[in-house]
Amino acid sequence: MSDEDVRVRTLLRAFGDDEFACWLLPDQQHRHHVYRNWFGMVLQHAEQHGEVIVRADGLAVQIWLDGSSGPPSLLDEEGERRLAELAGPRTARFHEFGELAAAHHPAEPHQYLAMIAVDPSVQSTGIGGRELREALRRWDAEGRPSYLEASSTRSRNLYLRLGFRDIGTPMVLPHDGPTMYPMWRDPA
Repeated sequence: MSDEDVRVRTLLRAFGDDEFACWLLPDQQHRHHVYRNWFGMVLQHAEQHGEVIVRADGLAVQIWLDGSSGPPSLLDEEGERRLAELAGPRTARFHEFGELAAAHHPAEPHQYLAMIAVDPSVQSTGIGGRELREALRRWDAEGRPSYLEASSTRSRNLYLRLGFRDIGTPMVLPHDGPTMYPMWRDPA
């Protein structure tokens, strides 16, 4: 993925400085370098093992993975190796999150929304909800439930309005990390 990839740019602008990103990689310059590369690898992996849905203008990006056989991975082995090179000792935080997320991940087959990013220039305009509704209609037509981890109470509220419900207990990340909310949506 090139630095000019609008999908990477949208992901970086949406998530590059949020609470979760700062927990993973506190140094902003290092975080943006790692994230730029990591997002590119995640997109490449999702194109092969899931689906990347991009709004025509590139201002919204959804990364869906197939959760038919357990918690899906965001990266392949080569991607994991490259992430370790990029993140160095902070790779441990990626693994801590991965282990906690896997422990909360439902066993039932589903579509997993790994990420939805909306460029900050158009956040709070309804774009994210509209884009997500389109994807959910597809999963509804296929009879597929959906799962995600909301990364804030604000995003959790959006997902509740779209028919998701909380499942299990919230995931509190260690080392004063943020709280994530596992959520499930049955097909409509």
